Amino acid sequence: MGLSSRATRLPRPASATAVILSLLIFAEIGIYGANRTDLALAFAAVWFAVLALMLLRAGFRKALEATPLALVAIPFGLSVAVCALAMTPFAPGGPHPVWRWVAGGPSVAAIDPYATLIEIIKLLALAAAFLIGVLVGRDDERAKAFVRSLLVVGIAYAGWALVAHSLNIDFSFNAARIANEPLRLSATLQSANTAATLFGALMMLNLADLERKLERTRSGRGYDFELIERTAPALALPVIGFATAVSCLTLTVSRSGLAIALGLCVVLFGLRGFAQARRGGFVAPVIAVIVILGGITLTSLALNVAFLGHRLSFVDASLASRQTLVAAHWSAFEASPWSGYGLGSFARIDAKIMNHANLAALYETTAAHNVYVQWLEEAGILGATPMFVCVALIVWQLMIGVVRRTRMRTWLIGILAVTALFLLHGITDSDLEIPGMATFFALLLGVGYAIAAPRRRVAEATSRGDKKAASATPAS
Repeated sequence: MGLSSRATRLPRPASATAVILSLLIFAEIGIYGANRTDLALAFAAVWFAVLALMLLRAGFRKALEATPLALVAIPFGLSVAVCALAMTPFAPGGPHPVWRWVAGGPSVAAIDPYATLIEIIKLLALAAAFLIGVLVGRDDERAKAFVRSLLVVGIAYAGWALVAHSLNIDFSFNAARIANEPLRLSATLQSANTAATLFGALMMLNLADLERKLERTRSGRGYDFELIERTAPALALPVIGFATAVSCLTLTVSRSGLAIALGLCVVLFGLRGFAQARRGGFVAPVIAVIVILGGITLTSLALNVAFLGHRLSFVDASLASRQTLVAAHWSAFEASPWSGYGLGSFARIDAKIMNHANLAALYETTAAHNVYVQWLEEAGILGATPMFVCVALIVWQLMIGVVRRTRMRTWLIGILAVTALFLLHGITDSDLEIPGMATFFALLLGVGYAIAAPRRRVAEATSRGDKKAASATPAS
C-alpha cells in the first residue's frame, strides 16, 4: 500500500525550519531582548536574511502569493511612509523648530533623525518576521510544528530562568536591570515586567496545546479514558510548560502582568470548558485539568504571597507615578499632534519636558510605559493611526478564523489570547519597545494571520503537490 499524503505532508526540512525559527527568536530574547542598537540591527539583518532564504523556495513564494496581505500591507506601508517623512522637511508641520538654533543642522521634522532611521529599520524587520510567520502558518502541519517547537524551547528557557534566579546567577551579563529589583525574576530581559509578558504568553500557548490534546481524546459526547492513558506523556508536556511558565510569572511579581495573564487564562479555559459542558463533555478529565492547573497556579502564588503583598501595598504610588509620566508625554503629543517628533525620539523628548514636578516619574525611564501614547507622541496621528489600523485588521482576521476554522481553532484562540496580553499590557508597560519581544509577537501574529486567512488557493496548490508526491511514491 502506498504512503498516504498525510504522512508525507510535513517533510523533514519543514520541521527543521520550525526548530531553527524557535531557536532564533529565543536567541534574540536571550541576549537582552536585543534591547541595544547594535544587537537590534544585527537581529534585523538575521530576519531579513531568513525571509530571503525562505522565499528562494518556490513553495514558500506560492504560499505568500496565495495569502491576502493587501489588507494589512497598505496601512503598514502608509505608517512607515509617514514616519520616513519625519526625516525630511516635507512632514506635516514642516521642520522642527529646534533645528533653527543648530548651525548646519538638518532641516527635518524629527528631533533625532538617526534614531528615527534605526526605528524604521527595526519596524521593517518586524514586517519581515510577520511575513516569516505567514510563510510558516500557511501549512497547518508546519504551523503546528513551529508552535510546538516554540513551546519546547520556551520550557527550556523558563526552566533555565528558574534555576538562574533561584541560584542568584547573574545572567544579565553585567548589564544593569531596568527594574533595579534583584528579588524579581527578569530572566534575560532586564525588566521583570517584560519577562511577565513573555511567560504569560507561554502559559496561554501551553494551555491551548493542552486543550488541543485533550480534545483529541474525545469520543462522541465524552472522553476515551484508555486513549487519555495512552497519550498521558503527550498531555504531560504542556502541563510541565504551564507549570514552569506560571512559576516564572509569579516570580516576576508584575502586578499588571499577573492580573492580565491569569485573567486571560481563566477566560481561555473557562470558555472552552463551557463549550464542552454544552456538548456533554465537562466530565472528569476537564475537572482534573482544572484542579491540576489551578493547584499549580495557587501554589506558585502562595510561595510568593509575601513579596506580592509588598508590591501591592504601594500600588497607588506606582499608579500615580505612571499617570504623571503618561500625562507629561501626552502633553508633548498635544504640542505636535499630527507628525510627532520622529520614531525613537522618546529619550530626547523626556529630557526636554522634565521639570521639578515630574522629575521622579520621568528620570531614568526609557519608555512611556504606554505603547499607544508613545506611538502617538513619536509618529503623530498620521503615523500612528494606520499602524493601529493594521494591528486591528490582523486581530479581526484572527477572530474571523476562530469562527470559520475547525482544525486549527484552538491554536488560533491561543494566539488571540497572547495578542490580547500584549495589547492590554501595552497600556501600562513597554514590552513592545523591546525588539526581541516585538519579534516574538510579530512571528505569532504572522502565523495566526496565515492560519485564519482564506485557504482555497493554498488548498488547491497543496492538493496538486500531494497528487504528484503520491504518484512518485513507490508502493510498499
